[in-house]
Amino acid sequence: MDKTTPVSSMIRQNGPIKIAAWRLMMEKYQDFMTRFEAEFRARHGLSANEFDVLINARPAAQVRQRDLLRSLVISRSALSRLLGKLEKRGLVRQEPDPEDHRGVLVALTAEGQRLCDEAAETNAEVIFAGFAGVTDAEADEIFQLVSKICPVE
Repeated sequence: MDKTTPVSSMIRQNGPIKIAAWRLMMEKYQDFMTRFEAEFRARHGLSANEFDVLINARPAAQVRQRDLLRSLVISRSALSRLLGKLEKRGLVRQEPDPEDHRGVLVALTAEGQRLCDEAAETNAEVIFAGFAGVTDAEADEIFQLVSKICPVE
């Protein structure tokens, strides 16, 4: 079976290189997300979005739901649904914010922390496998180059 030519390669031949580079980053991102989704489900019974919630809730004892939302690439309603699922599984706790009664505080349970730690190892394995052909110096160069991209406002 022949592999189709990635859109980024076609754009690179016929269009602006910045658009081709953007498309290539999106293609690589999709490759990683597909692998994350498969590995997290198979090994930990988590979706990639559920892992993202756990890993972003981990640094503090509690995090405000609105602050968690800023760290994720999902809608407010999708976050509420995910937190509800994770809470039913005993992975997170949600409680009203005593300082802001409109807000909700989220914290990992001990089981949530354990599962997050295990899934974080899987996350690193997938990343290291994807970057296997890249030296640390090249990874630093990629980091520096991508950091130069301006946020779109």
